[in-house]
Amino acid sequence: MPRIPEQIIREVIMAKWAEEIGPEAARAKAISALQAGAVPPWQQTEIRLTSYLVRKRLREELPEPDKEGGRLYVLGFQGLRAVVKVGSTGSPERQFDKYETQARNLGYALVDGWVSAPVGTRSEAYRLESMILTNLHHVLNGHIDGGRIFEWFHGHDFERIRQLVEDPTALFHLTLERALER
Repeated sequence: MPRIPEQIIREVIMAKWAEEIGPEAARAKAISALQAGAVPPWQQTEIRLTSYLVRKRLREELPEPDKEGGRLYVLGFQGLRAVVKVGSTGSPERQFDKYETQARNLGYALVDGWVSAPVGTRSEAYRLESMILTNLHHVLNGHIDGGRIFEWFHGHDFERIRQLVEDPTALFHLTLERALER
C-alpha cells in the first residue's frame, strides 16, 4: 500500500479544522490563548490552524510569484503581546520559515502576514528596508533605541505597520512631520 505524503495529510487535517472552526473564529481563539500564555508546542488547534492559514495565504497571494528580486514583508506574531517583524528578502518562503521557528521558540505564533511584489534587486530592497525601518522607528517610537535599527516592533498594530511599509513615501512624510513638530 503506498504511503500518503505527510503534507497531504496535513492539508486535509487543516481543511477539516478550518471548516469546523472557521478561520476568523480560530484566529480570535488563537490570539486569546497566546495572550493568556499558551506555550509551544501548540496543543491548541486554533493556534496551529491560524499559523498554517497565514502561510497558505501568503503563498497563494504572493504578488508576481515568478518574478525575481527583493520583496518587503511584514509578519505579525502573537504571544503575551503582539510583535511585528519587518524586513526584506529574495526568498520569502525560506525567510518566513526561519522567523516562524524563531518566534515559536520564544512563545510566539504567526497570526498575520504581508509580502510585496518585487521592489527591485535584493540590494535595492535591502536599502529600502533600511530606510523604512529608520522611519518606522521615528514614527512609532519617536526615536531609535541606542542608535540601532531593529526589525522587531513590540506592542504595535500589525495593520498600521503594514500600511506604512506598503507606502514608503507616506511613511517618509510622516517622519518629516514628526521631526518638524519637535
